[in-house]
Amino acid sequence: MDENQRKYLHALNIVLGASPERLMKILSTFPFSQDAFNISQIELEKLNFQKETIDAFLKRKERIEVEKEWQRLKKEDIRLVVKEDEEYPEVLREIAKPPILLYIKGKLLPGEKYLACVGTRWPSDYGKMVTPEIVGDLAETDFTIASGMARGIDTLAHKTALSHEKRTVAVVGNGLDIIFPPENQKLAKEIEEEGAIISEFPLETPPLKYNFPLRNRIIAGMSLGTLVIEGSEKSGALITANLALEEGREVFAIPGPIYSRMSKGPNNLIKQGAQPVTQVSDILTVFNLEAVTKEKEIKGETKEENLIIEVLKKEPAQVENLIKETGLDISKINSSLILMEIKGKIKRSGNQYFINC
Repeated sequence: MDENQRKYLHALNIVLGASPERLMKILSTFPFSQDAFNISQIELEKLNFQKETIDAFLKRKERIEVEKEWQRLKKEDIRLVVKEDEEYPEVLREIAKPPILLYIKGKLLPGEKYLACVGTRWPSDYGKMVTPEIVGDLAETDFTIASGMARGIDTLAHKTALSHEKRTVAVVGNGLDIIFPPENQKLAKEIEEEGAIISEFPLETPPLKYNFPLRNRIIAGMSLGTLVIEGSEKSGALITANLALEEGREVFAIPGPIYSRMSKGPNNLIKQGAQPVTQVSDILTVFNLEAVTKEKEIKGETKEENLIIEVLKKEPAQVENLIKETGLDISKINSSLILMEIKGKIKRSGNQYFINC
């Protein structure tokens, strides 16, 4: 597609009020975007658009400055990618309703393989512990982590990939001039530099509730599989998982405590046939891939540190458990834990400590 057609495609997307369905409907009749942009009221009526939709379309079309909007994209360093472009994710083309266009900040690599990692905005301590472990191991494979840059698990997944100096891709439900949530300004910049942020919504589109299922279909559609880490029974992460299933993609879930509300979603997915994941090899074997095993030997510098490490190698533990298992008094436990955390040997999440793998 030449630049002039892209320019009008972008303008059409704005005028239609960021509606992928309306965009597809018009382009199915008028495949050249300049012709589609210049569609008449009569032609819109023939396509069975509602009167209020037609009125809004014609008013927006009168006001829009096509060239100005195109130059604004360039100024923001945003590219418009369409299905025939090499950068357009390969497997995303195969879904039932692939996006007509994608706005991209950063860079998607041709042939890149994505694995979606999604979950609740309100992770438990358990979720905060398992996400860096599983996603960190995934980041060391040939997969690029894809997620939605939402609070909670999504943010943790992106940060984990970046901490391993790996690429990650965020798919958002708003225009690329808006960072949502606002506290992810720094993260968004890092993702843009090391991977990409993508959206099918034009600039100034706010993160409205009904945008997110559309966003989720892209996350699921561009990925070979979707891993649900935590989420309640009504979590948006389950929408992504169901969309992945509809497209014949693999769905994975991390089992969690049966009394945890945030594990009900993944546990139910497993009951319904999702692949349970307790280590990254559970994912890789489905795709006939092998893990790159990296054993990191954690050694203590004192007798107390070694006793604590032996306990934490088995499972995360609270101070009370460490006192019971090691036989050390509370003062030695606390002083050792502080020093070990400073040295990077262990991490703390809530009131639990675990090995820094």
